[in-house]
Amino acid sequence: MTATQIRSMAVLRLDDRTEPAPCELVEAMIRFEERYGGLWYPVVGSNGTNYGLDGDPAAHRSPLGPAFTGILDGDRTWAVDVLADGRTAMRPGNWFYRVVDRSVDQRLESHALLVAVSGWWHRTFTCYTSRDVMPVVAERHLPQPVPEATGPTELWWLDETAGIALQARLIGWPQERDEWTLRYFARTPAQAAGANPTVFRATVHETVPAPWCTLCSQVVEPGRTCHRPQ
Repeated sequence: MTATQIRSMAVLRLDDRTEPAPCELVEAMIRFEERYGGLWYPVVGSNGTNYGLDGDPAAHRSPLGPAFTGILDGDRTWAVDVLADGRTAMRPGNWFYRVVDRSVDQRLESHALLVAVSGWWHRTFTCYTSRDVMPVVAERHLPQPVPEATGPTELWWLDETAGIALQARLIGWPQERDEWTLRYFARTPAQAAGANPTVFRATVHETVPAPWCTLCSQVVEPGRTCHRPQ
């Protein structure tokens, strides 16, 4: 959509009526559509993630202020809102509404990094934290953090020379606690064998081997190293 189309069509949808969308949100829609509209790519599964207003520049009142739906997350098969300040937020099912990315660019960087290392050998863990608490880790045991790919619900560490990467991603937030997936990636299976001591030494929260690998779509026995089919 062009900026002229968005300015002429943008509305704020309320329960039983519409009114003109706030100016700051209209400008946010225009910036979003010009930069990301029409973008599509797969990350983990075959369902791609779609970006764009899809011809409908409509805003709504979210728990965090005016927002518009601009992303369809293919892996979660759920809509993602964009707030006026550029953060993204969502409320899958009965979970509470929550910021998931500090910006769309950060979201793209995290997806790009996952795609880049998804073909490496990896081990997967599940980490449980209190509600709204990010995993606390001893970073001296990990590679360097990747700030451009790190946001409110995703953290990355990478040593490209050594061929080691770690990802922590929030996958569920029921009312009582948050559930994170931790992935340890390595270029070789021998390197991946060091995942368990590294992860358990670095985390202070309840962390256990995950029974299922979403990258490989298979059951994983404790201590098993996965390798995604190419």
